[in-house]
Amino acid sequence: MPLQLRSLPALLLAALLPLTGLAQSPAPEPLELAAAERILLDANPAILQARAAQAAARAGIDMAGARPNPQLTLGSTSTDPGRAGTRGFWNSWTDNTVRVDQLFERGNKRDLRLAAADLNLSASGADLTNTIRLARIDLANAWLDLRVAREIRRIANENAALAQRAADAAEVRGKAGDLAGVDVARFRADAARVANDALQAELAHTRARIALAQLLGNRLPSAQLDTSDDWPAAAPAPAGDTGERPDLLAARQRTQQASALRELARAQRTRDVSVGIQYEHAAANANNNYSTTSYGLSVSVPLFINYDYRGEIARSEADYTAAEQQLLATRAAVGNEQARLQAEVDASRARHERLRDVVLPAAEKAARGADVAIQKGAMSLTDYLDTQRSLRSARIEATLARAELARAGLLLRLAGDTP
Repeated sequence: MPLQLRSLPALLLAALLPLTGLAQSPAPEPLELAAAERILLDANPAILQARAAQAAARAGIDMAGARPNPQLTLGSTSTDPGRAGTRGFWNSWTDNTVRVDQLFERGNKRDLRLAAADLNLSASGADLTNTIRLARIDLANAWLDLRVAREIRRIANENAALAQRAADAAEVRGKAGDLAGVDVARFRADAARVANDALQAELAHTRARIALAQLLGNRLPSAQLDTSDDWPAAAPAPAGDTGERPDLLAARQRTQQASALRELARAQRTRDVSVGIQYEHAAANANNNYSTTSYGLSVSVPLFINYDYRGEIARSEADYTAAEQQLLATRAAVGNEQARLQAEVDASRARHERLRDVVLPAAEKAARGADVAIQKGAMSLTDYLDTQRSLRSARIEATLARAELARAGLLLRLAGDTP
């Protein structure tokens, strides 16, 4: 076997070395993560829906502050069909009335409605901010997925081309009798396996493009999406930032809104007063040949005989309890999430540094030694291919570790974002 290795032509050795200068189709314009975030704010469906909800909450303030409208009533009574005449409507043989009723709310109901509406608007604004934060997290994941998929596709395509060239060269040597048929078949099987890996990498790249395009509201066609070569920085939030995270702020404001709505439900038991003013024009009768006018004033209040709003009060109590529990759950989730993400950052950094400083240099050194050894006939082709595969695996693993470090850092920063 060593003699056969020494007699291998340069074609086989070149097939096993990394490829350079391969013709590639023009790449799409790279998309920076910051540029993708600008598109996200204008095109993401979840953000657009949150903005619509905020606009609806703003309209709710006008609704909550509205006072009851007065009620105008026009009527005719005491009409005598047997006394026809042509005296006109006002002087006809009827009694005509004009009445205005106005409801006056008591129990501070309007102020309570306004307070609840204001808190709803504030919570909707916090919801919008949190929706943007979550969309940025999704964007960071999708952008990094595409960045990694592109790098793995490049490595997989190089691997497939290398394996195919090696299989072709082995086929030539097999026909010349310099390589056993079992070794030729081994090269052919290895080339097919690596080609499948390249196909899977291409599929993963296409899926990552489509996922990013959907997140950006399909403003950019998926075929035109690509990422820049740099890895996004993941600087932590400023240490002096003491603001609440938007989801925690929204939960707190929803609790305050539920408290205002609870007070509003209780205020329903404070009776509203309806005041009516009436003007009546009475027609002439058999004893009098002239008409008369009169005025009236009425006050009405509801009688809580059949129902006293106990259902609304009970439901408001339940809503307030649910809002309180949601606030407690959100506060606990925020603290747990930041602790978990910090641990992931530390673990990802340690893993990436170990791969970058130890595993990848060792694999590259072994591959360089294998290049020398195979030229001198001191290594079998199988061992050489194993060394090259180890190098390619180390490169992919290092790429994935770098991506996970960037992902963990970005998620940690976005997990602590405040309005």
